[in-house]
Amino acid sequence: MASTPLVLALLVAPASADGPSDPISGLVGQLLGPPSSASAPSPTTPRTATASGSAWGFDGVLRHGCRDYPYRYAISTPTDEWTLEVFLRDRDGRNLASGTFISDSDPTERAARFRFCRYSTRPGWFTVRSLLHWYDADGTGHRQWLGETRFRLRRPR
Repeated sequence: MASTPLVLALLVAPASADGPSDPISGLVGQLLGPPSSASAPSPTTPRTATASGSAWGFDGVLRHGCRDYPYRYAISTPTDEWTLEVFLRDRDGRNLASGTFISDSDPTERAARFRFCRYSTRPGWFTVRSLLHWYDADGTGHRQWLGETRFRLRRPR
């Protein structure tokens, strides 16, 4: 019986103008305390801008000798200062070729070519990976991996 008055005393605690009107929420709020300012985002907290884009190759034939194989990229960044690195991997996960594009001399959309030789790889599925860097006005750098894409090069007939 000693616990009953304690519960009643908590339920009939004076109401606060800032708190909820129902007694259960008021009780829980009194037990847990006010919410932490670190856990609740402020409406004035700036959101971090992100970049987007992709690089992709085209299905085709893996020709004899050393050849150029076309691909394209298209990106969008929060600032006008960026660098894009594009990597081509073969079906065994080995790096075959790469390309680098810089905002000072390259557009945000472009066709390009990977150059590699038939004797260094086999027909199959190839993966294109892209790493995008962009820089704020104060020089702060950001980097973001873009989604992987795949294309297939088959044997000549």
